[in-house]
Amino acid sequence: LRELHVTLNRVHSELGLLGEGSEIIVIREDIWRKTNAPWNQGIHMRMQTANGGAQEMGGYVEMLEINVEGIKMWAHAYVVLDAPYQLLLGQPWQRLVCLSKNET
Repeated sequence: LRELHVTLNRVHSELGLLGEGSEIIVIREDIWRKTNAPWNQGIHMRMQTANGGAQEMGGYVEMLEINVEGIKMWAHAYVVLDAPYQLLLGQPWQRLVCLSKNET
């Protein structure tokens, strides 16, 4: 697993986990609270977890600013109550930044 140091909404630094198989961006609720970003609770989804279970998501943060070493991007991030990670940077974010990985 790979982690990146990110700054969210210019106010909170955190580790973001690169989610190779994730089709969405996910932020844990306690981390979202530190960003001061508005939370749209009008949309609910269920996410299939990596271990085959399901988890309810109670809305999303619209256009969350994600800054990695001066590179800023904005993306929707779905909010979950509990997760083993703080921020999961899924494929939408990876496509936005044209992420390229080199194996070492």
